[in-house]
Order: sequence, then structure tokens, then C-alpha cells
Amino acid sequence: ATAKKHHKSGTLQSSNNPPHTSDRSPFRIKNYSLTGLDCPSDCSSFLIQKSQSAQMQRPSPRSARGKRPLGLAKESDLRKRKTAKVSATQPPKEKLLRRRLGRAKACGLSGPPESARFGNLPVQDVADFPSNEICQELESMVERGRWPGFAACAFVGRGEKLDTCALTCARGKADMQLNSRMGFDTICRLYSMTKAFVGLGIAKLADRGRLALDDPAWWHLPEPVATRFREMRVLVEGKPKPVPAASPITLRQLLTHTSGMGSDIATGLDALTRKRGPWEALYQDLTEAVDEGRVQSLAAFVEALSELPLWQHPGKEFYYSYGYDVLGYILEHKSGLKLNEFLKKEIFLPLGMHDTGFFVQRRDTKRLAQLYRHTKATRFGSTGTKAELCTVKNGFLAGQHCRVLSGGGCVSSRDGGLTSTLRDYSKFLVAVFNKGAIPGSNKRLCSKRAAELMLTNHCAEVAGCRRTGEPRICAHNRRGVGLNLMGEVQLDRCEPDKNCLWFDGVPGLVQWGGAATTFYKYQEVNGKPLLLILFAQVLPQDDGRTCSAAFQRMRAWAESETASRKRKLA
Repeated sequence: ATAKKHHKSGTLQSSNNPPHTSDRSPFRIKNYSLTGLDCPSDCSSFLIQKSQSAQMQRPSPRSARGKRPLGLAKESDLRKRKTAKVSATQPPKEKLLRRRLGRAKACGLSGPPESARFGNLPVQDVADFPSNEICQELESMVERGRWPGFAACAFVGRGEKLDTCALTCARGKADMQLNSRMGFDTICRLYSMTKAFVGLGIAKLADRGRLALDDPAWWHLPEPVATRFREMRVLVEGKPKPVPAASPITLRQLLTHTSGMGSDIATGLDALTRKRGPWEALYQDLTEAVDEGRVQSLAAFVEALSELPLWQHPGKEFYYSYGYDVLGYILEHKSGLKLNEFLKKEIFLPLGMHDTGFFVQRRDTKRLAQLYRHTKATRFGSTGTKAELCTVKNGFLAGQHCRVLSGGGCVSSRDGGLTSTLRDYSKFLVAVFNKGAIPGSNKRLCSKRAAELMLTNHCAEVAGCRRTGEPRICAHNRRGVGLNLMGEVQLDRCEPDKNCLWFDGVPGLVQWGGAATTFYKYQEVNGKPLLLILFAQVLPQDDGRTCSAAFQRMRAWAESETASRKRKLA
């Protein structure tokens, strides 16, 4: 009944019941045909169904004298007619199948050759895993009209590493006007989830001895930017002129947003949830220069940024900043490659992330999800009485994209950072959390040392710890929240959100999100690694309540399974 329901509604099934697999026989291309691929009018997730070939009747025999009876067609003509009648039920040829799979991918759907693996891990049923509950939790946001659609996946491990994809689920629309459905190959905007790629680039260079995290940043910058970073000045309240910085900015401070540098708000993303303060206003002219096309490269952006004073002395306090954009420029300078070329060489190609980049090619336009804003404000096209999903114009298509390749996610008022698919991004997260190993191969994305560097709480390294063991500097200036190169880390004594929103207070949780409601959460529960990834495309960024509730179900499953195993051993 569940399978029929999903087929009629055109939504993607949970991977706990993958439509293309069977308990008795493995997937074989020659024995399967595709249905539901009347693109683009029917861009539903397709089911792979076994074809039943009709038995062809033998032609009537010739008469004893070797002549055909009256009214009987030639044997060859009869064969053609019979073939035409049963062609709809016969299995397609491999060439035709590949062509149909290409059409499916063009519409943002998932192709069967890869769907048996996700995140480079096998898709398998996991006993008692709460797949239906997680999907229902997330789907409620679509039913309430809060999200246009979403795609999600979950991974679990029975040892130290993630080894199984336990859930793939997609519901709703990628574009409500075009009636295109959300899928695993739908291209989404990452915004701040771009940072992790730049962090890995820095970790790989550190592992190769090209730099150290406590090096002054100016050591690894070209002139004239190097001189300006070496002689950085700080605005001090009550003093008419900036004063010299107490110490140089280090790479680790850029990685943890403790460099004393700030950033402007992206008014196209945070227009109703944030207002410019005095420190954001310091960068307003720079944002406008990017919007107007007066700054068209990362080098030009960092050069202009280096002329502005700091708001605080380096290493004293957390403040969300352009640090990862400076780090992206350092990657360009050290490698001799543009940031997109460096990331492609070091990360995207080794992982097979072919749909990830700083802009979307014209041929993939239909696969780019529409960005929406959930609002009732008339200035954004709503009625003013009830919150609804309104389209947001953006320029991520080739030729319209932001020319500044932002390593931090956004340096304009609305656009910037990488775009990717759930299928691609899951490969990256699985490899990093598996200590740099790429599943299903003998290759590595990075060394174990680089992977450990990615997952270390670097806030504690910036300013040390108090006698209680708590870091002196916390991410978002919030007690018990650290920061590694993948995102936030909940530490001991983490203050949970009221009503369990984004921060649930459980120590050991690693999490991060992007402005357009893209999230991931990772934690080891009783020695079992758990990873949940969610992609939606809606502003403002979701408060995290639904994602936290879904991950809590995964956590409860891991805890109950461990308890059950202990009872059996006893």
C-alpha cells in the first residue's frame, strides 16, 4: 500500500524499501525497464519494474504445396506485427535504458545504477531503523506549506565508520511553478555549507607541510595584501583613529571566526531576521561593490577587505566573518589555481562529485531548485495576511552567477558559494567522517591526520581553556559550543535551545547548516556513528526544530539497539 501511495503521488521512496531491489535477485540492467519518465510533464521518481516478455505466437505454416493460405501475411510481416504489439512489455535495450536514465537525471531524478549506493555506501535495510518516522517528521514541513520540498538521507555504522545508507527520502517540489519534483540529483545552494570544503583544503595543505594553523595569515598571502594583514589596525570605541592590532591574524583564527574581522549581512537572505549593526555597516560598501560588479574576483575582494580595520583584536572573541573567503584566497595563492579549480582537483574529482560547483551550467537549468522565501510580507510578493512561499530571484546560472568565488558562502547581498546535490554532498561528508577514507575503494580523500584536524575543536586552541576545562572562546559566544572545520561541536555543559531547536545540548554532536535550509548532524552514539543530511531551498533558514527531532529518532534507535544487545548478552 505504501509503494502504491508513493507511486501515485510521484514521490521518492524511502531506501528501506528501494523499488529497484529484490531479496532474490541483484540489480541487472538488462532485466529492467523504466516507468514514469514522461519528462518533463511527469518528473516523478521512477520505479524500476521487472518486464514480463509476452510469448510470441508462431506464424501459420505454409500449405502442403508451399503456398500461403488465402488472407495470411508473410511470415516476416507477421513477426513485425507481433513484435510491435509486445514491444511495450519487452525489456529496453541497454542503450535505450542509458538514454532514459540521462533524461531522468536531467529532470533531477535518481538513476538506478547509482541508487543501490548512496554516499558511496550500500543502501540496505537496517533492522528497526525509524525510516518512516523520520520521513513523516520531515514531510510535515511540506504538508504545512513551510518547505516546498526536501531531500534527505541517513547513514549509520556498526563500528567506528559509517558503512550503510539506511534512508533516502525526497518529497515535494523543487519548483512549484514548473511542477518539478525534489530529488537526490536536484541542485541546491549550499551557502555556508561551502566552508567545509575550504577547511579541508587548508587541512590538506597543513598535512603536506605547506602551512601550519598557527602561522600568521600574512605569511601565505601575496602583496600588497600581506603587508596590510601584517599591519592590521583595530577600531576602538571612544578613540578617533584605529589602533595597531595586538597580534597578527593566524590561520586558526580565520578558521574559527576569532580573527577580529567581521562581515556584512546578506540583505537578500536575512532582510527580515537581521538588521545592520555598526560593525556590519563597516562592510556595506564592499557588499555593494560585489553586487554592482565592481569587484569581480576573490583576489580583488580580499584586497579590498584588507584595507578595512578590524572590529576587535585577534583571538579575543567570536564574530561571524569573511575568514573563509580569505582562506579561499590563500588556497589560490598556495596552489596557483583558482578556488574552483583547486576544489575540483583536490575534492570533487576524487569523490566523483560531478554536480558541485560555483555555478550551474545551462544544460542543468531544469535541475536547479527554485529558491523560496516563507513570508507574509508584501514586499516579497505575499498577501500580507498569511505566510506563504514566494519565489526569490537569484543568479546561480552560468553567466549570471557571483564572480567572487566565495569560500565562506556569500559575499554579495544574496548570491555566492557552491551549489551541489544531496548525492554529491553525502559523498563528501561520509568520507570526512570516515577519517578520510573513500568507501568502496582503496583511495583516500585525505590522510587520517588531516581528517582529525577537520574534527578538532579549534576554539580551545585559540585562547585556551578555563580551570573548569571550558574553552575561553565559544562559537556564537554560546556556552558549550565549539567549532571545528566542519561546523559547530556541542561540548559538555552546552546550553540547549528552548523547545529543542538547533542546539539540543547533547555533547559530541557535530552540525552545520546553510542559509537556504540545508543541514547535517553527525554524532557517535554508544560507538555507532550516525549522520543525517537534509536539503531544502527556503528562506529564512529554518530554526532546526524538525531536523533535531528527526535526528533524535536516530539517536534513540542507536541507544535502544545497544540496550537490546546488552540484554541478549546478559
